[in-house]
Amino acid sequence: MGLFDISPLGWIIKVTDFSQTSLENTMGTVKEVHQAIIEIPINVAQELGFPEESATALKDTHRQILDHLHEGVCDACGEVNQYIVKQAKAVNHLFNFVPNSVEPTIVKLSRKKERK
Repeated sequence: MGLFDISPLGWIIKVTDFSQTSLENTMGTVKEVHQAIIEIPINVAQELGFPEESATALKDTHRQILDHLHEGVCDACGEVNQYIVKQAKAVNHLFNFVPNSVEPTIVKLSRKKERK
């Protein structure tokens, strides 16, 4: 099934899934780069005599903080994407409205007698 062979709702779901995956990939890269950058001065401090145990604890604490931030941002954006899908489903439901099949009401009209 191609991208143009799906319903607008299906297209919105695909786009929001792609958006979420893209965000998580980007945030994962940012997290790893940030961790690498923060470790540079810690490693320099170690070379200058900062205890290894303290350096490791500092790196681990920073990684945990980044993990919490990463998870929070990804979860929040995921909620927005789910809201978009939920709203798209509501719009899809609205446009696929099928009225109740009710037997038509036939109203007999009385004719006035013609005047001659």
